[in-house]
Amino acid sequence: MPIKVTIFSDFVCPFCFVGSGIIDRLRQDFDILDTWLPHELHPETPPEGRPLDDLVDRFDLDQVIMTCNQRGKPYGIEFARAEILFNSRLSLEAAEFARDAGRYHDFHGRMFRAGFTEGRNIGDMAVVLDVAARTGLDPDPLKQALIDHRYAARVAEGSIKAKEAGVTALPTFIVEGQPRITGAVDESVIRKALQEAREAIKPQ
Repeated sequence: MPIKVTIFSDFVCPFCFVGSGIIDRLRQDFDILDTWLPHELHPETPPEGRPLDDLVDRFDLDQVIMTCNQRGKPYGIEFARAEILFNSRLSLEAAEFARDAGRYHDFHGRMFRAGFTEGRNIGDMAVVLDVAARTGLDPDPLKQALIDHRYAARVAEGSIKAKEAGVTALPTFIVEGQPRITGAVDESVIRKALQEAREAIKPQ
């Protein structure tokens, strides 16, 4: 029986990217049914993005990027030097389109890499459609869905569920039957929760 794991995340959250690597690694040892739910971290970001220097001191930002690279290295995850905070709304809506098409996990990983490893503007329609095409999705119906904001309500619902679940930071991992796990935690913390969940659901 798979262990259900719900993860609240956003494509502009670097430790959510690392968290995806952790879950992929743990999948080798556990039967995981992971559901990633959208929670927009910075909805106030303009469509063109905004300089990160406006939000974070450059030294602190460089330290964060160095830490992210250290944390991501075991999972083959790399972070480029960040200059802009992008708006993630289009990419989050596109991820819901990918979910309905059965391509969520592939799109999810590619979108993280586009933003953090390649430094592309994940709020730009052309970038989102290119990532979708590389995932094997048909970009034409996706473009229309994004123009119509067909998945906007579902993205907003993710944030409502995050609030109801008491989410205060991203990523937040909810392993069934276990205490909520928040933030940039080590793989061992999630592994322990999965071990305890597996014991709890094991047939007696």
